[in-house]
Amino acid sequence: MKQLTSSEFIKAWEEFSVQFIRENPDWLKAYQHDGTWSPKFLVTKSSNSKISPIGNFLKDKFKLRYRTEDGSFDIAFSSAENFKNIPYIFKNEIKKFELEDQFYPAYYDIIIEVENKFNRAWQEMTKLTWVRCPLKVLVTYNSSDENESIITLENDMLKESFRTIIDQSNKNFADNVQTEYLLIVGNAKNENLNWNFFQFDSTGKLK
Repeated sequence: MKQLTSSEFIKAWEEFSVQFIRENPDWLKAYQHDGTWSPKFLVTKSSNSKISPIGNFLKDKFKLRYRTEDGSFDIAFSSAENFKNIPYIFKNEIKKFELEDQFYPAYYDIIIEVENKFNRAWQEMTKLTWVRCPLKVLVTYNSSDENESIITLENDMLKESFRTIIDQSNKNFADNVQTEYLLIVGNAKNENLNWNFFQFDSTGKLK
């Protein structure tokens, strides 16, 4: 599979959002309650490959496998097969085994981290810089749905946080130049599900 770009991901995200609202007329009630929104829209806090709404959507659209709560990450996607020919010892001989019904891909295509509270989003940003992956996505939400000045201030802070963290990470061990980061910030202004998208290159520069 060719590398999925942040622009392609944004189009898919918007398509999923429209479909989700159409199928869930009570979405605003869930949105206004932290405990029910993420499991309903994105991921559960259990490790699985079947019940994530966004996981199933992207799986079908881009022919990807996924797993929620995969190690440190909320949800990870891959088009790759599992690692193969892994050595082990059996009866004092080195044998090799295959991983079948498990999620141990040779690489990730997409990682999504979710933090409902915008002022804690920096913690998830750091996790994204620690791993190799072509597209690393952070989803968070504004604290206000109606105050435009607060929304703008929070978005500016989040962009600066991402730029700062990516820059510091690269000073230690530079990211692959093909890497993209995507910051998605949601709000429910005018009782609509709105998203702001901010795309960064591997150095943390806004595109």
